[in-house]
This record gives sequence, C-alpha cells and structure tokens, in this order.
Amino acid sequence: MLVTTGLVSLLGFSQLGEAAELKVIASGALRGAMEHLQPAYEKASGNTLSFSWGPSMGTSPESIPERIRHKEPMDLAIMADETLELLSATGAFDMTTRREIADSRIGVGVPHGKAKPDVSSVAALKAALLNADKIAYSQGASGVYIRTELFQRLGISDQVKNKTVEIAGKELVGTALARGDADIGMQQISELKVTPGVDFLGPLPEEVQKVSRFCATVAHQTQNALPAREFIAFLNSPAARRLLEESGLEPAKNANTQESK
Repeated sequence: MLVTTGLVSLLGFSQLGEAAELKVIASGALRGAMEHLQPAYEKASGNTLSFSWGPSMGTSPESIPERIRHKEPMDLAIMADETLELLSATGAFDMTTRREIADSRIGVGVPHGKAKPDVSSVAALKAALLNADKIAYSQGASGVYIRTELFQRLGISDQVKNKTVEIAGKELVGTALARGDADIGMQQISELKVTPGVDFLGPLPEEVQKVSRFCATVAHQTQNALPAREFIAFLNSPAARRLLEESGLEPAKNANTQESK
C-alpha cells in the first residue's frame, strides 16, 4: 500500500489560512477506497472530509437524488455519471468542474463459508442464480441494471421474480449477505470486497457486465469551491488512482473534463 507521504509529495494545496471541512455526498462504491484516500488527503491538505454515503439511484432518503432534492448541504458530490446527468438540470452543481474518477464493475458474492458457485460464464451465473433461494441486489446503479436488464438477458426474469431482495438505502448487499438474508448477491465490486462476512466470487461475465462510471463535481452553493476542486484533482493523481484500483475500482479510461487544467 502507498504511504501517505507519496501522496503529499504529488500535490500542492492552496494555503487557505483555516482548514476547510468538505461535505461530500458520495456513492457507496467509493467507500472502500476512501478508507485509505481520506486520511492521505487530510494529512496532505490539512482539510477534513465529511461523507454522506448513499446509492446513486432510487428513492430512499439516503439516495443521492433524494439528498439533492432536499438540498442537503454539500461542497461536492461523487456519483454515477448517468445520475449526475439527470441531476445537472437541478442547478445544484457547477458542471464545469465535472471530473471522471473511476469505473466500477458489478461483482457476485455469497455469505462467508457458504458454497461458492461458479459465476465465470453466463451459463454458470444463470445456474447459480436459479439454484439460489434468495438473490440480493442494491437500489443503486448496479441494482437497477440487474433488475431491469440482467435477469431479462439471462432469460430468468419469471423464475427469480419471487426470490429477489432489493437492499434499499445505504446498506450494502454484502451486509445483507453476511446477515443471511440472501444466498447470493450482486453489487459494485468495490462494495462487495470491503464488506466483512462475504466471500467474493468474481465479476459478472463480460458478456453481461455493466460498467458504471463515477464522476465528481463541485456544488454551486459552497464556500469551499477551491478546496473542493483540489480534492477532485487529488482523486485523479497517480497515487490516488492506485488506491482506487486496490479497492476494486478502475481509474476512468480516457477520462476527460470540461474544466481547464
């Protein structure tokens, strides 16, 4: 793992006189990575980060769309690109600051110690889902894909419709698996890999995989625009990208920005 000093030496931060506390609304897909990135950033900058975690989609009070609708105070947000596009019309964000942070794939897990079915091919995944008594997925971007597309593509919508469990709000699918609420579950790899009590089986097969891109942007109503922009730049540093990879994310390929560098 990279030492914090490696990150400190990579970026210069503005001298603001007083340290800023950045309020960040973020998708749970970044939670595992932030366990290492947050202390590194805070040491490098002198600022602190306060996260409100939630799914990028859905109507639960914890979901990012609902937080934005209720005008939860924030300095920046990190969410699935498709959600950010939908929310751009709200005027909550300075879209000129949008930066692509990471790509995230969907993975499959089971409760720790339980049988580990093969999910490496489309046929194997289909069999594993049909053999399960309960299948868990999230209310976020991965769950929307699973519910509206994956089951149809596998041709098992009718067979599984009475044994699915949608995990609402900011709770992780892995937490439900560890508790025994389902036999198998699917969520962003970066979320499954950091949840205790879960055995990670692998990603969905490429033929039925869904890659979500997560982006960050600064809020319009913030007094901390400069440090918020610097934090987003920090997330695009080479050292930070390595920590994103370790958490199960992939640095966004061909990342672009509307913000001049």
